Amino acid sequence: MAEVSYHRLLTECRQQDNSREMFLGALQDVGGKVDFSRIKSCVAFGTADGGFELEFVRRLLPNLRAFTAVEPDPESATALRAHFHDGRLAGVETSVVETTIESWDGGGRRHDAVLLFSVLHFVHSEDRKIFFRKLMTRYLRDGGMVVIFDNVTSIPSGYLLVLKRFGTSRVDYDELEAEMLEAGFRVASKQDVEQRCEYSDPSDGVVKFIQLMVGQEIAESEVRRAIVEIFSQPNMDIYVQKLAIFTK
Repeated sequence: MAEVSYHRLLTECRQQDNSREMFLGALQDVGGKVDFSRIKSCVAFGTADGGFELEFVRRLLPNLRAFTAVEPDPESATALRAHFHDGRLAGVETSVVETTIESWDGGGRRHDAVLLFSVLHFVHSEDRKIFFRKLMTRYLRDGGMVVIFDNVTSIPSGYLLVLKRFGTSRVDYDELEAEMLEAGFRVASKQDVEQRCEYSDPSDGVVKFIQLMVGQEIAESEVRRAIVEIFSQPNMDIYVQKLAIFTK
């Protein structure tokens, strides 16, 4: 199979859901519950082009002075740098490090906040636990925050069922919370964010994105057939994620 663009396919998928709209609504809610005014430096992992992370920063971190993105996909990192050049975070010192969560060395300083949006399912459980301990002991200042936005797999979802059909699973938010508590963090705020992704008539980009998620050795026609079959069932377009704030 020819090389595919993760960045382009993810962008196309987001055109067939309302994730951005619902995420922005959730930010308005959490902004009334948590005081982010003391956060001056932030690191975000697995940002893709940074669409969600930059909205979080612009709406909730008024005093931010330094933002570091850690993103292993070169095309996504290039798109994020373009956003920075366009002034999306005016007045903020920005940088992009092209590496993974597991390989990041901390950047040589402690930070006030860490953003982990839809990225932790790419990290094995033991590596996550090591990373969470590093957040607690090396990467975050006292009183620092970790923001997690990730799957609630206990609620049926067409997208998650398609992944499961081909042997790919997603970690549930409850497991992530348990690992964070074990590392010494406490929950400051959490809420469900219900979204809708209408894939009953999937575009080629949606099919190729899910094919990328489950393994490119699986035929595109087989992936499309599974998507159409599962999303033809009632309420399969509902997709729930948890937005949670943890403090050190």
